[in-house]
Amino acid sequence: MAIIGMVRHGITEWSIQERAQGLSNIPLNEEGRKQAKYLGMKLKNENWDLIITSNLIRAKETAEIIAYEIGVNHIIEDVRIREIDCGRIEGMTEEQRIKKWGSRWRELDLGMESFDDVACRGVIFLEETCDTYKDMRVLVVTHGALIGLSEVYSI
Repeated sequence: MAIIGMVRHGITEWSIQERAQGLSNIPLNEEGRKQAKYLGMKLKNENWDLIITSNLIRAKETAEIIAYEIGVNHIIEDVRIREIDCGRIEGMTEEQRIKKWGSRWRELDLGMESFDDVACRGVIFLEETCDTYKDMRVLVVTHGALIGLSEVYSI
């Protein structure tokens, strides 16, 4: 059976500004690059076989930095582990959302992907990864929504 480790990408400027990043292709900032390097150094002696990453630049950049540090040459991109689609709130802060739609903005249909859909694609990804990479150590670089839902949905 595959051993799978899941990590979130490093910090971005939008992370600091508390903006909904969603599917926006926001790169890591300098601190995010340092975080990725530090994690790579911590994982160096764990013998990872490959890295699977979200196709979004902040995750790919994190994966590339970690791969360099741990000596993994094989990185695979998979869209199923990208961040939740934030719809019309993407790029906005909580304050901006409240100003535009009111404090009950979460009750509106703003084109956001459902948590159930995110969890479903995450489960399918993990099941297929376990089947495809039996007896391998796979590091998955993904996003906060999927990692958070893995606890709620017992992924």
